[in-house]
Amino acid sequence: MRIGILVNNESPATDFYRTTGAFTKIAKEYPKYQIETIKPSSQWEDYAKCDVVIFSRPNGDSMLGLIRDCKRIGVKVVIDHDDLLLDVPVTNPAHNHFGREEVKKTVIECFNYADAVIVSTPKLKEDFARFHKNITVVPNGVDLNVTPFTRHVKQNPAARIKSNPELLEDKLIKILWRGSMTHMADLKTIESFWSWATLSDKTTVGWIGILQAYVATHYPGVLSKDWRPFVFHYFEELRNTNADYGVFPLVNEPFNHAKSNIFALEMLVAGIVPYVPSGFAEFNNPGVRHYETSGGLIKEFINICKDDPDYFLTISEGRDWITENRDVEKLNLKRIEILENL
Repeated sequence: MRIGILVNNESPATDFYRTTGAFTKIAKEYPKYQIETIKPSSQWEDYAKCDVVIFSRPNGDSMLGLIRDCKRIGVKVVIDHDDLLLDVPVTNPAHNHFGREEVKKTVIECFNYADAVIVSTPKLKEDFARFHKNITVVPNGVDLNVTPFTRHVKQNPAARIKSNPELLEDKLIKILWRGSMTHMADLKTIESFWSWATLSDKTTVGWIGILQAYVATHYPGVLSKDWRPFVFHYFEELRNTNADYGVFPLVNEPFNHAKSNIFALEMLVAGIVPYVPSGFAEFNNPGVRHYETSGGLIKEFINICKDDPDYFLTISEGRDWITENRDVEKLNLKRIEILENL
């Protein structure tokens, strides 16, 4: 079976987790499957030589047209969604595109041509169920061969500081966030925490993915780095931060409830304890800690700066859960089942 994958150079992480990365791994392990990478500039003959084509986040007239063409020439169509494109909040810069009614109509119409639909969360399946009857949830997973667990895991960051106060690089609790400019409203939900964490003499804050000029202007005291272009550099960078804790604030809205827990997975792989707000079902798994309010998060960090005896246990339980439930090799069995049922 020849599987065509329409790559998106603007979303390399999505391609890695949802399409190119996952299906290429299938092809390496099962010789009966072959991968054909398709670019936006590819011609119809590139699609025609495929048995099935995977479309990620299909939207807009151009992609809808490609999907229609695939159906005309007898190629099966699978679409994959990992975001609630029909309800992108106004605070997200992508709303300028996805908030337009004509774009929403194309998102919906793409479902009409799909032979199968894959989504990353049960909430997305619930939201899209009215548009298609054949929807399968395949969560984002971790390729433990490509991005293995960081070997060295801290036992207790607070104890480290007490025992080695002379080590300047380790004298502070390191707090990490990663994302993009689409998360500015999320970041603001814990404004008082960021202010406290950057002013405290016990903590330091680093962000990956926000423009440095913006951070310097609006969040002085936060260390920042831009995204590196190659996805594997990003994983290396996560490890190199030597962060102790990751914090991922979220606005309480449908778009965020439909998101996957990939932030928590990435933190746990890198040996970092993740914190997210309570009430988001995708983050209710071992290894993830929760907070209620910005003030409550401040109190939490005041305490863990003194002592965090459960730090290693938190990461160990999270990694055990990932190995059992989010190993991409296991999740790919669902993708293979979808392919075989086309």
